[in-house]
Amino acid sequence: MLLSERLASEGRVRVYRGVSVVDGTGAERYVADVAVEGARVAAISRTDATDAFDVPPGTVEIDGTALVLAPGLIAEDAAGGSPLVGVTTVSGVHAASVMNVAASGSAHGSAQGSDARAAVPRGGLSLEDAVRLVSAEPAARLGLDLGDAPRGVIRAGAIADLVLFDPTELAPERLRTDLAPVEVLVAGVPVVADGALTGSQPGRMLPASLPPYLATVPAVQHEVYSDRGMFTLRADTPIVADAELTGIARQLGDWLQVGAEGSDASQRPSITLRVSDDVSDDREGFRITVAPTLVEVAGATPEGVFRGAVTLRQLCTPESPVGSELPAGTWTGAPAFGWRGAMLDVARHFRPVDDVRRLIDLLAAHHLNVLHLHLTDDQGWRFEVPGYPRLTEIGAVREATQLGHGPQATVQPGRHEGFYTADELRGLVAYAAERFVTLVPEVELPGHVQAALAAYPELGNTDVSEPATSAWERFGINHRTLAPTQAALDFGYAAIDALCGIFDCEWVGIGGDEVSTQEWTASAAAQERMLQLGLTSVHEVQPWFTRAFVAHVRARGRTALAWDEVLEGDVPDGVRLLAWRGPVAMAEALRRGIPVIGCPDLEAYLDYPQADTVDEPIRVGPPLPIERAYTLRIPDGAVGGQANVWTEHLPTRDRVDFAMFPRLSAIAERLWLGGEPGSFDDFAERLDVHLRRLAAAGVQYRPLDGPRPDQRRPGVPGKPMSIEQRTEIVDELVAGLRR
Repeated sequence: MLLSERLASEGRVRVYRGVSVVDGTGAERYVADVAVEGARVAAISRTDATDAFDVPPGTVEIDGTALVLAPGLIAEDAAGGSPLVGVTTVSGVHAASVMNVAASGSAHGSAQGSDARAAVPRGGLSLEDAVRLVSAEPAARLGLDLGDAPRGVIRAGAIADLVLFDPTELAPERLRTDLAPVEVLVAGVPVVADGALTGSQPGRMLPASLPPYLATVPAVQHEVYSDRGMFTLRADTPIVADAELTGIARQLGDWLQVGAEGSDASQRPSITLRVSDDVSDDREGFRITVAPTLVEVAGATPEGVFRGAVTLRQLCTPESPVGSELPAGTWTGAPAFGWRGAMLDVARHFRPVDDVRRLIDLLAAHHLNVLHLHLTDDQGWRFEVPGYPRLTEIGAVREATQLGHGPQATVQPGRHEGFYTADELRGLVAYAAERFVTLVPEVELPGHVQAALAAYPELGNTDVSEPATSAWERFGINHRTLAPTQAALDFGYAAIDALCGIFDCEWVGIGGDEVSTQEWTASAAAQERMLQLGLTSVHEVQPWFTRAFVAHVRARGRTALAWDEVLEGDVPDGVRLLAWRGPVAMAEALRRGIPVIGCPDLEAYLDYPQADTVDEPIRVGPPLPIERAYTLRIPDGAVGGQANVWTEHLPTRDRVDFAMFPRLSAIAERLWLGGEPGSFDDFAERLDVHLRRLAAAGVQYRPLDGPRPDQRRPGVPGKPMSIEQRTEIVDELVAGLRR
């Protein structure tokens, strides 16, 4: 088991060896080693388990033999006044009295004035049951047992409110109420150690979790009328919709686990979906109206109704919507931008169809409406092109993959392969359309093409490079490019045609980023071809390719999507740009009147590490914490923005989850609201509930306080840098645009 070296060096890792665990569920106690990192229980290893802890220097190790570890009490009231919802133990009272309650069968001391007193019998309880009643039961009642880090239990990921005590002090007939604890942790902080108070605050106030109907992400406007009754969602709540909305009604029924029909359906409180022209001027605008007997979801169009349905799901309890009580009120919203997306790189690491469907669902749940698929790169070709069968036979396969980044990176043997058939992609397009998500394909041209050149070497600059035999096993800048020949153009046209035949969206990505001129400079054949074309510099070769591919995309009735490097030359009409090189590239595109999508790397590249600590797996690039992601601002005049997820170091679905969430939730809100970023504290308060939604959806997101032990990748090298270093690099990249 991996423990944090950083937290250990700060004295914030504690390991209890051979301790008897009473886990707060009422189950029989067991003997285990228990590791605590910061505020969390990191892991539990029973004595018969084979996975021992990897204890870093600085870890506090405690011999728990013959001692008992139990959850601490979560109390409502410290002094008999108004309930303090969300108080862990207490503030400002004696820690010893708190611990007496935590390890006894009576409500004494800190629970004074709370309902816990009535719930705990005075005698005849086993220790297991007593701990359950005085810890887990109040935690459940206060809602603190839900979400990312529950309280009142001992399990991996739970808040470390723990009591260590000697069970020999317990009388055989009943539990004593004057137990002196050996050690007490509150949120991982020792407030009692070796039986004595440490002087640390014995408890801390937690903010009461918002009800879900006040915690939408993205935020929507709402007005709640608490005195007008509640609508209760039941399993037999019917959903009534016009014929054009039946697909949305079906999805909403699946999300809410309701919709059973019966002879009395018209008599029951119901949910109604309808299109109405009085909702919004925006096609995605919606309005939810809640009354005790009716919930109406109205939209300016079916797309607006869908956005309202998504929001209605968020108003309900994340773990189980049936039984949710919604107050009377209205919730309204409309997006600031028409393009709100995410790019997923499936070329570096292929993601199967089911994973892409799941991601489409997650984007829709965040009011995002574009999934940009990066389908080809040096490391893999992922779609079929008629007339070029070797693209998927050879270009979709590699026998090894780089492990880590930077000079210490190695290459790990292991076959990686995969591609989408045309029918699979058509199925994804249809699946996304039902969720009002547009799938936008991208083929990389004329650089990032080693996978294609492995299949068809003759398309490259063969007089200066050894033929590629497989997709690239490394990551980084690859100098291989298409040769400036008619055969290369025809290949690109065929790839574009294949995408146009599958995807029904307006846009087709043609790449254009990080194209090296090295081979064109060294190639005599390329130089001769440049003379024939009237090109005077190798820097004119990429614009030549771009003009040809853009013209072909336009001939197919589509718009070319390209990365902002094409700004280095004249950008032909019919191009939409992805501005990743910060405000300079964005400003230049806007100055030229080119439709542009903002995806600045410092705020929107979700492969960047989420903190500047050794616990983050394979740090590549500058830190991008969720707080910085929330500063994303798309300027007026842009068509929207997106997050980009490059997958060089994200080989599994769980790794993609870890990189994307919850930072994508922050970016989704910024793209929905637009304008200047609001208070992160407001977002963070709603995020507490939203993490429960992600957990309920099975998303393996990064916890806010750092990666779990199983999410780290110690020993795999990265190449971290500071924000200042990255800013200098990007400034150099856009120096030509500043002229």
